[in-house]
Amino acid sequence: MRESGTPPVQPLAWGLVLIPAVIQFLLHVLTNGNYGIFRDEYYYLACADRLAWGYVDQPPLSIWILAAWKAVFGASIHSIRLLPALSGSVLIVLTGAVAARLGGGRWAQLFSAVASGIGAAGLVLCGFYSMNSYDFLVWTGAYYLLVRIARTGDGAAWPWMGLLLGLGLFNKIGVLVFGAALAAGLIATKHRRHLADWRLWAAGALALLFVLPYVLWNVGHDWATLEFIENAKRYKIASISPVGFLAENILEANPLTFPLWIGGLAWLLFARSARTFRIIGVMVVLTWVCLVLQKSKPYYFASSAPVLMAAGGVAWEQWTDGRRWRWARWTVLATLLVGMVVFLPIAIPVLSPASLDAYQKRLGIAPNTGEVNVAGQLPQYFSDRFGWEELARTVSEVYLDLPQDEQLRAVVLGQNYGQSGALEYWSRRYELPPVYGYHNNYWIWGPPDVDEGVVVIAVNLDRELLEQEFDEVVDAGVAETPWARESHMTVRICRGLKRPIHDVWDEIRLFI
Repeated sequence: MRESGTPPVQPLAWGLVLIPAVIQFLLHVLTNGNYGIFRDEYYYLACADRLAWGYVDQPPLSIWILAAWKAVFGASIHSIRLLPALSGSVLIVLTGAVAARLGGGRWAQLFSAVASGIGAAGLVLCGFYSMNSYDFLVWTGAYYLLVRIARTGDGAAWPWMGLLLGLGLFNKIGVLVFGAALAAGLIATKHRRHLADWRLWAAGALALLFVLPYVLWNVGHDWATLEFIENAKRYKIASISPVGFLAENILEANPLTFPLWIGGLAWLLFARSARTFRIIGVMVVLTWVCLVLQKSKPYYFASSAPVLMAAGGVAWEQWTDGRRWRWARWTVLATLLVGMVVFLPIAIPVLSPASLDAYQKRLGIAPNTGEVNVAGQLPQYFSDRFGWEELARTVSEVYLDLPQDEQLRAVVLGQNYGQSGALEYWSRRYELPPVYGYHNNYWIWGPPDVDEGVVVIAVNLDRELLEQEFDEVVDAGVAETPWARESHMTVRICRGLKRPIHDVWDEIRLFI
């Protein structure tokens, strides 16, 4: 039964929500090839060639999907980015559907769909392949089901929630935060009565069942993921205050959407018409607090943004319902469209790198990677798309200059998974020796089979470190690329390994 004062469910305005969904999809498709393949995409493609039940830095679902996709459609930049582009468009429609389920009419659905389409979730993180594009769908779909459960009081949808969250956990373990927030939200609100429903507990068990293979994989690999998480918190993710975290959330969601989604949060927490959905507001706040306390990257909160956009659409539609305020709806829509135009070049590669650099300086925006000792002129999600083919060409030239007998004993060692993954990818065009690395899963895929007489072509490794392990270290080339985060990568030839390579391998593992 619907609680008194709660707005009724509205039909989904397909004609309206499809407009921003189609526009965003076309923007991605038409610009995907402008800059190049992203660092992480090279690594994911390498993982897709080595299917497993888990990887150091993620569960396997997104990798399995990528493997199946590229087996049919290939591994070109346009091919692998179709899936995240489609995910971004589905996210827009799903956000509109959440608004409709909350009781929002056509204006609410249009506001929420446009706002969802111009934030980091849709424009940036759905602009290249990763597990994140699927994660957004899981979180928003779970909130859709939760709205349905909260509205009706019927727990029939709990098993579907368990299935969805299970798939989400098999894609990204950050879904555990959603589960924790849901549990706390149930306890803190009138919906605690669902704790007596066996279907809720069955849903939880089903969700955890999905992550069991990943746990078993970690058991067999000395809990590699826990080491990865601990190292990332300690050495990689930059410290940020709660105020700074919130500031990044506002920027990533597009600053001109802030009145919409903060209004949505206020509506969920305080409005009489939203009493049924109070649990969602509580969950969003708990999620934010949890991420701050965990020292997470600010963009992790982007998965919660769509439901706030949906609630904000409903709130602003209600607040502008009177004839005297109808004009304000056009103002809200115009504000969102201005936000799209202003911040589009920072999210999608529509400008040249030089023009983008000048544009963001005019806006007063400085790139922030959220990582320690990582900086660049462009945002990292752009700068990490440059320099990889140039690196492969340089390494190939160094390799081909080796004597024939050394070529047979040569391997290339990347400093990080971006270098190793890119070299593997570009080996289809440039002649290269077998590629190895010691970063995350590349360490598991090693060490090289060659031991005695091995010649290592090392990419950007510290010379002093190399000289401790080899009799001879020679600078052989430099890959230089403007606008790349790694704009200057030194290639060195290393001969005369002083001890067995397996002994060295055990000491150089880098899970971060």
